[in-house]
Amino acid sequence: MQRVLLSDLTSGMITAEDVFSMDNQLIVPKGIALTENLIARLFSFDLFSIKVEDDVLTTSLDTEHLSEASYAEKLKASPDYLAFKEEFKDNLDKLEFSLNALVEKNKDFDPHNLLSDTMGLIENRESRSTGIMDMILNMHDFDDCTYTHSLNVALICNILAGWLRFSPAEKELATACGLFHDVGKLQIPAEIMKKPGKLTPAEYQIIKTHPLESYKLLSRYELPDEVKNAALMHHERCDGSGYPYGFTFDKINRFARLVAVADVYEAMTSSRTYRDALCPFNVITYFENDGLQKYDPEFLLPFLENIVNTFLNQEVRLTNGLEGRIIYVNPVSLSKPTVKVGDRFLDLKEIGNVGIEKII
Repeated sequence: MQRVLLSDLTSGMITAEDVFSMDNQLIVPKGIALTENLIARLFSFDLFSIKVEDDVLTTSLDTEHLSEASYAEKLKASPDYLAFKEEFKDNLDKLEFSLNALVEKNKDFDPHNLLSDTMGLIENRESRSTGIMDMILNMHDFDDCTYTHSLNVALICNILAGWLRFSPAEKELATACGLFHDVGKLQIPAEIMKKPGKLTPAEYQIIKTHPLESYKLLSRYELPDEVKNAALMHHERCDGSGYPYGFTFDKINRFARLVAVADVYEAMTSSRTYRDALCPFNVITYFENDGLQKYDPEFLLPFLENIVNTFLNQEVRLTNGLEGRIIYVNPVSLSKPTVKVGDRFLDLKEIGNVGIEKII
């Protein structure tokens, strides 16, 4: 292993460790053969040097594939991603067992150990929050059922709390709120939860009972009020358009307002039985159009600003079929960055009918 100046990097060198930006964004995973495009990506983050392996091309992936591989493919081939995936699966199995124990009212439900395991999933990544957001977005090998969704929301709540500079105790509390927010869904018939088509009005009314059912289940245990109220109120909206009570901003628990942002982002960027996962930029557009009325700006604005910056320098496909790389995030129109396509620079804010269709 050796440290090499960026100016001395050449195609074929292998990264000896994950390469992160100053704000902990994963730029290039460990074990990846550098290409000209990847070296250019490193320069755009103002890095001085990185560590590379002594030998060139010791990775199991061939350079031809790597030169064509997307960022997601490179991420999924990285040792850190593979380790995270194994830990995620282990946590998911424990969560499924524990939440079923909660619903079945037996003594095997241990919220404290479960929370500790979830916190460890992030702490083992050495607080590299942006890298975990990339992993969550690119990991769809598990069914996006209540268990997976709950674990993902807990991780996103933890990351958002970190971006907001919450105290360690508040950060752990936010994680717990995300972890247990949807437990009431386990009492809803599977034929409704997994229905591939549109719900009937009657079925939707049944779905809307899950916040109250979650609150009832959690109230049997000595859990912080914030955890129980986040479960009860995470579908409430600041303008009064949510459920189950139609509360407005001042009546909605603060942690419920935080969970609401994480819950919607995770749900919309994950696949469901009735639709494919939405591109994160479609979700950002939704939040820009309706978010400030429905969601707490204290949480929504920092979330959007940080999320969109995780996609800087990533390859994308536009709605007009062109492919390019995000080179600039527009602070007043986060869903409309500037994209370099070949030798051209497309400011999507100035091209009203073109957006980002997919991150590739």
